[in-house]
Amino acid sequence: MRTTVQSLGLALIAAGALSAGTISLTGTDDLVAFNGALDTITLGEGCPTVDKVSNCTFGGSQALGAGTLSWAFETPNTPGNITFDGAGDVYGPTGGTFSATDGLDILNGTYTLSSWSFDGVPDSHGYDGIDLSGSITVTGLTLEGIEDPNEAAFESLFSQPGTSAYSFVLDVGDCTGRARYTACIQPLDPSAAFNSLSLQPSIVTPEPGTLALMAAGLLAMFDARRRKNALPARRRP
Repeated sequence: MRTTVQSLGLALIAAGALSAGTISLTGTDDLVAFNGALDTITLGEGCPTVDKVSNCTFGGSQALGAGTLSWAFETPNTPGNITFDGAGDVYGPTGGTFSATDGLDILNGTYTLSSWSFDGVPDSHGYDGIDLSGSITVTGLTLEGIEDPNEAAFESLFSQPGTSAYSFVLDVGDCTGRARYTACIQPLDPSAAFNSLSLQPSIVTPEPGTLALMAAGLLAMFDARRRKNALPARRRP
């Protein structure tokens, strides 16, 4: 049976979060463009504004259980959607949407970039890569149910149900500009290749008061059903 949960960020009321295992997403040849002249970042290098498409896409696919997982960041195709400065700050609008699916199960969310930093790992040409840090807020989750043999792998990978948000680090490097390798942050508008993408889930933990309310509600439902079942059956005249 298919289960759909919308607006998890609002539906799950929590006081804190527990960290789960790190999620590694791979399988992309998409590029990130650092537009030094405009101080903007584009996730999906082959998506200049002149292409007239509504969104820029940065995504990939990888094996998951017996199937394939596809994931993608979608960012509005505007000249200054994600703007950065030389100090590591990122300004808004700073994101778009995120999605992941195995063809049946679907996770949807919104993403925001919060900062960039040098990753401290020089490439073969001596230039440091760039870590783009941000967060994903889950807005919808669809689980196909027992008819989906891959659902357990999907739930295990994304720590679902129960995760309302993820922090992430997108590591890119091997920047090229004007047909040569170069530093990523500079006016030549270089393009950066994918190194890795890691997500860290936040598992919501309800407050004791919230748990008490949930328990009271379940007990009330159980009591109402018990009373209904205890009523004597009416005889037909």
